[in-house]
Amino acid sequence: MGLGDVEEVLRRDLWELGREAWSIRAGLYGKTTTYVSSMVLNYTNVCVIECEFCPFWRRKEDADSYSLSAEEAAKRVLEVDRKYGLRQVLIQGGINPEIGIEYFEELFRAIKAKAPHIAIHALSPLEVDYLARRERMSWREVLERLRRAGMDTMPGGGGEILVDRVRKEISPKKISAETWLRIMEEAHRLGIYTSATMMYGHLEDERDWAEHLYKIAELQRRTKGFLAFIAWNYEPAGNRLGSRVKYPKTAATLLRIVAAARVIFTGDAFIPHIQSSWLTNGPEAAQLAMYFGADDFGGTLYEEKGAGGSA
Repeated sequence: MGLGDVEEVLRRDLWELGREAWSIRAGLYGKTTTYVSSMVLNYTNVCVIECEFCPFWRRKEDADSYSLSAEEAAKRVLEVDRKYGLRQVLIQGGINPEIGIEYFEELFRAIKAKAPHIAIHALSPLEVDYLARRERMSWREVLERLRRAGMDTMPGGGGEILVDRVRKEISPKKISAETWLRIMEEAHRLGIYTSATMMYGHLEDERDWAEHLYKIAELQRRTKGFLAFIAWNYEPAGNRLGSRVKYPKTAATLLRIVAAARVIFTGDAFIPHIQSSWLTNGPEAAQLAMYFGADDFGGTLYEEKGAGGSA
């Protein structure tokens, strides 16, 4: 499927597109919808990237900034596991110059030593690139060290829209689209499965949606390393970009993107799961999306504090 074909899918009548997406989803999974018992570990909110769309980041000198020690962070995961029983922990936070690769190695090993049943779904291409530059290592070396320490899979944070014209507007300090894709490919080559993400409803247009989906499909054809695709709506409240984007998109846009993704990510670009998270999309819209091609409801997400961009 070429870029023009992707654009055509996105332009189709919503109900026809939804019917095709449902047919694909029903053929794969019937009416079964999955979720995972998980928590989000936001280990720091100090971030030097300062994305325009993110309400989570703080500067180090801000009164409400924080950074957990590796010991404190691991203790928090183990406490939630004892209380609820976890299958996964999503580890994400800000790009804090004071946190190096040894921090994550200590954290991952501490979790695995006490709770080996918890899958570590951690960091993103953005953190991998940062750690590589900080430690003067290659992306591959960073990923190999993280995997040896216990990282199981990697979320798709920092993807937003894989069009540099848009990225320079909403997150000018963030890595390029090409860098994001290359790091994902490196992870896949090492046998580290990842998710692919998309944040819509800000300064992008439908052509940018198509380019984003096309680039993910092209990488999936080569590597087969994406396990899930997750899209969520930009929310204008509480961040700088909100002064330029007054209103979020409606659920109709979510349904179009979810359905298009299920149709596009088939064949040799097959991505097994299309997620519609109750947290980012709202419970009702997330449920409706299950009839438009989605098959996964996300996670329980204990401890989520609003760190944007990873899933």
